[in-house]
Amino acid sequence: MKRISRAIAVVATAVAVTAGLAVIPVTSASAAAPAVNCSGDARIEKSFDNGTDWQMCWRVDSKHGLVLEQVAVKAPGEDSFRRVLDSVSLGQLNVPYDTGKNVWNDITSYGFGNQYLQKLSAAECSTGTLRDYGQAWSVTRRGVTTNYLRTIPSLCITDTTRDLSYRSHEQTWGSIEDKPLFTATGQAFNLTIVSKVDWYEYATKVEFTDEGAISFNLGATGDISYEDFDADATTGWPVGTDAANYAASHWHNAFWRLDFGLDGQSVQQVEQYDSTLGEQGEMAPLMHTTGATIAHPANLVPAADTTWWRVVAPESRNADNHARSYEFVFPGSQLYQGNPITQPLISVTNYADCEQFASNNLNPACPNLSVLDYVANSADTSLTDPVAWVNSGFHHVVRDEDQSPMQTHWQSFSIMPRDWTAQSMSTPDARTCINGDTGGEIHSDETPCEAVVPTDPEPTDPPATTEPPAPTDPADPGTEEPVDGGADAPTLKLSTTELAPGESFGLEGAGFAEHESVEIVLHSDPITVGELTADGSGAISGTLKVPAAAPEGSHTVVVTGAQSGLTAKVAVTVAPAAGPAGTGAGLLASTGTALPIAAATVALLLLAVGGLLMVRRRRRSAISPI
Repeated sequence: MKRISRAIAVVATAVAVTAGLAVIPVTSASAAAPAVNCSGDARIEKSFDNGTDWQMCWRVDSKHGLVLEQVAVKAPGEDSFRRVLDSVSLGQLNVPYDTGKNVWNDITSYGFGNQYLQKLSAAECSTGTLRDYGQAWSVTRRGVTTNYLRTIPSLCITDTTRDLSYRSHEQTWGSIEDKPLFTATGQAFNLTIVSKVDWYEYATKVEFTDEGAISFNLGATGDISYEDFDADATTGWPVGTDAANYAASHWHNAFWRLDFGLDGQSVQQVEQYDSTLGEQGEMAPLMHTTGATIAHPANLVPAADTTWWRVVAPESRNADNHARSYEFVFPGSQLYQGNPITQPLISVTNYADCEQFASNNLNPACPNLSVLDYVANSADTSLTDPVAWVNSGFHHVVRDEDQSPMQTHWQSFSIMPRDWTAQSMSTPDARTCINGDTGGEIHSDETPCEAVVPTDPEPTDPPATTEPPAPTDPADPGTEEPVDGGADAPTLKLSTTELAPGESFGLEGAGFAEHESVEIVLHSDPITVGELTADGSGAISGTLKVPAAAPEGSHTVVVTGAQSGLTAKVAVTVAPAAGPAGTGAGLLASTGTALPIAAATVALLLLAVGGLLMVRRRRRSAISPI
């Protein structure tokens, strides 16, 4: 039973919880998770290389099977654990058959403990550690009661890894040797038991990661029962030679009961977020995401694929002053429509000690009730102490390949930390200075790393050429602009910045790769002007013609090295055409050839990707955290 103080706190604060995303005053309240109230083999602790720690208690219930309690995580750099879940276990396994002949409720009718709990061999836990568990129970048949007492290795604890936990590098445009590189292999561990109910064998597995995530998995294996070869072409699948035998398809509706206890807070909320397409933006329609508090116990059905939920502790704040929460993540759950109980994806209720099963409740204090009853009986109360009943559904259409032994098929979902910490729990030291909009480049080679606002360097003159193009307007020598800072940045100079369609102008530049092609484009709407080839010192020069289609107004001439990706630009003004086109010898007077279509396409792609003129790219979030 939950602590009396928790019930008193819930009553005291219930009147303050209303619909909508209420603004909660920021407080320093953040109750550290109490010491885990178990020891010995009942206690599980794990430390990861990144500094994340987990602790919890485990047991096997005669009906629920694996039960985890007092689940808490300690993020790197924090001094104490924070509670995530007060408890979690399976609350029902509802199995209706497509033939309509059978519906099984494996948890309440049988159970995943006692005689159904399986003894695990060393081969089944070859890379993990086995722990024993003892159970005692009685069975009465035909008036005769038999008592059982046994201890068996039943829990497998396995360390796992996941490749490419993250990857990021310091990027310079055009470089194929970007470094330093930040990447890591993620770590996790899982807890697994196996329970056998008739022909099926079920693996209950819960996994914990070094990022604070928890995934809940139910795997079904074993054999197809001979009694299930009673289907036809619409209710099953042909299994065996020709189409003589049809094995019945069926659903596995696994309900998990998650009793949240985020950071030991007395008030928690459930929030729903929906994303919908809005008005047309510059390149695509806007996607608006809005949230609302689920104010009362409710059965939740996603409005669309973009609907999601989180459980939040409004008064527990991370270092960025954001409320800590955990978000539900579903890789895919098939909702069975033949039973009202299995149609919600999540049902949320306030904690009640007797509400232990999603259907056919066995607790005598509220017998034979379901999640629908729990919601209906408390629909007018404020939802402040949430228990989430999560329906992870899977429609099993049997295959030839499911014949003995059946390959394990899994149905899963996760809860992920959202704003639990201000940064990822695996943030490397060289990226700890990145939190929000840095306003500049990241210098990760500093200790500690730092965000630096780039400054434009003073312009430098390009190297002299033996035969520079004569300016068309000596009074206007043009401008030059280095692009990425430093003396080695490309430079660009035009004979004039006052251009007219069809007229020729001179161009010279330096700082490109030797002998590479350099493309010249007029922006903002890209119009290819021409192409020059750098000499052995990386210098370019030539006379080009302003395209006749160039619109009047302010523009920018941008030059880009095809191999190096180096870029420079000059602001220009295109005046209205005064008369016939100039007397230039063609699009490229210096080369006598037009820019090939394929090269023009490459130029446009390079310019689209290499925008902002060598300034390292920064992404901005379109949706602010709540």
